[in-house]
Amino acid sequence: MKEVIVKAPATIANFGPGFDVFSLALEEPYDIVKVRLNDKNSINVKIAGMDEGIPTSVENNTAGLAAARFFEEKNPSKGVDVEIRKKLISCAGLGSSGASAVACVYGLNILFGANLGHNEIIEIASLGEIASGGVAHADNVAGCLLGGFVLIKNYHPIDAVKIEVPNVPIVICVIKKAQRTTRKLIPSHISLTEARQQISYCSSLIYAILAGNLKDIGEAVNRDQISEPVRSRFIPGYDDIKKKVLKAGAYGCNVSGGGSSIFAICEEDKTDEIAEIMKNLGSQGGVENNIIITKASNTGVVEINGL
Repeated sequence: MKEVIVKAPATIANFGPGFDVFSLALEEPYDIVKVRLNDKNSINVKIAGMDEGIPTSVENNTAGLAAARFFEEKNPSKGVDVEIRKKLISCAGLGSSGASAVACVYGLNILFGANLGHNEIIEIASLGEIASGGVAHADNVAGCLLGGFVLIKNYHPIDAVKIEVPNVPIVICVIKKAQRTTRKLIPSHISLTEARQQISYCSSLIYAILAGNLKDIGEAVNRDQISEPVRSRFIPGYDDIKKKVLKAGAYGCNVSGGGSSIFAICEEDKTDEIAEIMKNLGSQGGVENNIIITKASNTGVVEINGL
């Protein structure tokens, strides 16, 4: 085998209250990544599609850095060319960087017969995320790899668990970040009261997903004490958008991943109405946005036959 082509879905990291530990895989959009052996003993990264100025140097690209980590551990005899066909908008909180990293490691695992388990793939791919946000975090890469709703049980070592999700319609107002990352602005400490509330929110979400109750899932993702208060400040008109979306019948609304996209959970027959509200209010705030109507997916990274 000389090459592997994989499809890697978008993800909503944090997924409401689960800062760095929850993630949800989406049916659309997705990236396609081709990993091909070369005889140069080097790692080369190429971007096709919506490159949006994504760096291609190994140390500054999440797939490239993840590949370098893989090579450090496995010391393979050949190099690789990594071609990333972008359909995911970068810097928008939809797991674009994580998809590239985990798809690359998934392909390398097949090409070199490394027999890595899921947690090992997630560990290496999470290190690739350093190229994007400066910190290794596993929620996006775990959700992308496994599909469904994923929670990180432990970081040292990585231990990720997948829970199958019911039909969860999702509307996303895709907005690019005004800055590369807001991670450093997240407070390192919260009060005991806030911690107690956050634990309650997270527990409620896990229970709602296990029960398969769409309304309860929406209400559980609607609350967050850690990420949303910080990241929503960088989204023009966020409070108004959330208020109007909930009033129109959405069960929940929050910031997607690291922002600045906004997602809402609603019944399927409400998706068009919610999408229109998001589009209009986002435009009124002077923000360039794109609307995606999608749903949760239990399928993660998969090998495909062609580009």
